[in-house]
Amino acid sequence: MLKKHQKKILGTLDVKNIENKYKFYEKIKDEFLTPTTFHVNDIDEAFEINKNYEDMQFILKPLKGSGGYDINLLNNDSEIQYNDDRFILQEYVSGINVSSSILSTKSDAKTIINTRLLTQHDFLKNDSFLYVGNILPLTNESLMAKVNDIDKINKTMNHTSEKLAHRFNLIGSSGVDYILNENGLYVIEINPRIQGTFECVEKVLQINMLEAHIKACQGKIIDIPQPQYYAYKKIIYSPTRMKYEKISLDNIYDLPHIGSITEKSEPLLTIIDKDKNFEKLYKKVELSSQKVNQIVRKN
Repeated sequence: MLKKHQKKILGTLDVKNIENKYKFYEKIKDEFLTPTTFHVNDIDEAFEINKNYEDMQFILKPLKGSGGYDINLLNNDSEIQYNDDRFILQEYVSGINVSSSILSTKSDAKTIINTRLLTQHDFLKNDSFLYVGNILPLTNESLMAKVNDIDKINKTMNHTSEKLAHRFNLIGSSGVDYILNENGLYVIEINPRIQGTFECVEKVLQINMLEAHIKACQGKIIDIPQPQYYAYKKIIYSPTRMKYEKISLDNIYDLPHIGSITEKSEPLLTIIDKDKNFEKLYKKVELSSQKVNQIVRKN
């Protein structure tokens, strides 16, 4: 980023060791639990490394990127094209995707809420790591998996995320992504910006996240209230190429223009809802998801 543009940014300015996933790995590998990672220049180098770690499954990731795009399991039939040094080879860690939302000033950092992240793999049981949405706050119910001590998990996430915020001089609203399994919490990446959980955090905590971000950038972290609701965000990717017609549901957002074309597998719209009861919320969002997909297939 040019220095003349940096003064226009409210938030973390120095992101070179965060956005570059290999540089981020190098900065944290000796202190935090994180997947083994290599910087690779071509697919042959990736396969060569794979031969030396026969007990590991690897994934290929863009050196810079977000949203789970262009992430692939390394298999013998992988046909991924590389451009110079744009990819990393990373140990595949199976587990549950979770994330912290944090607010930071130059001298302080506070985790405001933890989240269950969702990918296409959670719903389709395929090899897609594409971001689909999130459920918050993080509880035994929203985690949708059996764990021994959810309070301890939340405390560990809070402590680790705040430590990383100080380490990388984060300012304003940021997020830290993890994978949780029986070995603990693996640090995956930092998102030095307002996250996809933005709307859900507002619904759950009844706060203005933009105002909270601006105040943190100015040196003050707002008082964080206790969660009042569960919130669930789910992005619907079009199951087929379709021409959009009005869908009458009260919990859908990010809608296409009437008559516009959405290609197969492109984001179509977002479902966002809240409820004090997790089971009711989950059923409500999933029912809306089913209705949208039925309408799309008819169109």
